[in-house]
Amino acid sequence: MRAVVRVALIVTLVLNLAGCYDVIKTPEIATASVYGPGISGGSLSPGEVAQLSSWLRAHDAGWRPLMETAPAPITLAIAIRGPTGRQSFLQLFEAKDGTAMAYLKEPIPARTLQRYVSAPDVAALRAAVGH
Repeated sequence: MRAVVRVALIVTLVLNLAGCYDVIKTPEIATASVYGPGISGGSLSPGEVAQLSSWLRAHDAGWRPLMETAPAPITLAIAIRGPTGRQSFLQLFEAKDGTAMAYLKEPIPARTLQRYVSAPDVAALRAAVGH
């Protein structure tokens, strides 16, 4: 009996941990602007918007609710406006040790999601938005 309870507890914990990460519905992008330290901000071209949309769709998994305060300073921020005018923000923090975290702030439902981002994915995001 104890073994059955132990196995059931382990299975429950594993399933709960697996549910901590989400596959998100990526925001639709009509326009976007990029800004940040050392970045000459401005609106993205239609080609850059398409590349940003592709990057977001390719990175729709692995998001989780924000568990701690987002670190500062943000090294890259993108204001995203959808076709209905709904605005979201994608922010990137890069640490000196090479690790990076992306934050997606959405107004409805009001939430902030976070996701680890690899160095090649950071480079791809920067290339997509021209920075």
